[in-house]
Amino acid sequence: TQSDRNHRKIAKLLYLAVEHRWPFVCFVEGAGARPDDPLPAPPIAVSPRGRFELYDGLAEMNGWAPTVAVVAGNAVDGHAAIAMLCDLVIASSDASFGSADGRSRTVTDYAKTGDVNMVANNERDAIEGARRYLSFYLTESSSGNAPPDAEHIADIIPQNRRRPYDMREVIASFADADSTLELGDDWGRSMLTVLARLGGRTVGIYANQPKSPLAGAIDTAAADKASRFVELCDAYEFPIVTFIDNPGFMVGPQAESEGIARHHARPLTALHHRTVPLYSVQIRKAYGLGPYAMSGWGAARRVPELRLAWPSVESGGMSLEGAAYLVKRKEILAAESQEEALAIRDGYAERTRDAASGLRAGRSYQFDDIVKPADTRQRILSMLQRTPRRLSAHKKHPIDPR
Repeated sequence: TQSDRNHRKIAKLLYLAVEHRWPFVCFVEGAGARPDDPLPAPPIAVSPRGRFELYDGLAEMNGWAPTVAVVAGNAVDGHAAIAMLCDLVIASSDASFGSADGRSRTVTDYAKTGDVNMVANNERDAIEGARRYLSFYLTESSSGNAPPDAEHIADIIPQNRRRPYDMREVIASFADADSTLELGDDWGRSMLTVLARLGGRTVGIYANQPKSPLAGAIDTAAADKASRFVELCDAYEFPIVTFIDNPGFMVGPQAESEGIARHHARPLTALHHRTVPLYSVQIRKAYGLGPYAMSGWGAARRVPELRLAWPSVESGGMSLEGAAYLVKRKEILAAESQEEALAIRDGYAERTRDAASGLRAGRSYQFDDIVKPADTRQRILSMLQRTPRRLSAHKKHPIDPR
């Protein structure tokens, strides 16, 4: 349980962490405040207490240096609050979060709502996860090995444009071998957020997941997940790489009830205010406002340092089949059969796709270049090597704990 004395000890550690910009790791397990602890005396000038109390000290650390909570047991009340104030929460699978009145939620529940970022098999694995996460902030090298299948990255994308694929395989074939660490894999499943290395340098990668139930569409959770990840990468000066393949933002009654009207703006705002380099790669489709959540506005204050696309790219204000229903509405309604109506729709969609996709998209300067998939890693790496990482002397901004 928490007492005034151990709060004072942690406050001193937080003071040192803020002063020296050290990462802070806290092992969180306990039943909250100690009921029989006497009320603390008022702080005085000679008190050994640090500059900050526990909670405002964690808030002060936010966006200044990484904070990690490792939860390997039951975290009740104030202990759960400590975890939620950290950048990263890693919990063992048998841990739980609850309150003094006996109510409790499992780690699985917290992972699905984005409150736990990584679930480990046990405490030892959770500690190893914390080490890996902090290594991205603390160490970098000038070299890194490409994965064995880097030259075959194009084989991951199906020939049939309607078939899904696993974007995790694309990321694994792009980043340095065995360097990826995914955050929040059970939350906002249509969006992947991954820390990785490229040529030894730390990068943040976020990408649409075509294999998700939403086929990569961006819902409220995915929008929040992307914006928080951009804020984290920007605060700690990690360059960002995005892989784009989405049909746009989710719409409809359920999306509206979840707050998509407000939440869809969050990644757009985060990208607008970033100062770290951004390299975007469009693999297949990007409709509506979807691509802006992945690469920012095309003519904004900060545009991507490099906008690449693969030959399989296609873009539009909406799905090309949906556009056909608007443009060819009279002809479709006048069709004598469903087969004829579909032929009219698909014919228009294919003609539009041929006119504005693949190499034609590059000729119209929608992208900086259309590249072979196997060349993507080297093109981005060559740009990355020209932009060394420099931590700002002042905190740029906090990371929204959401």
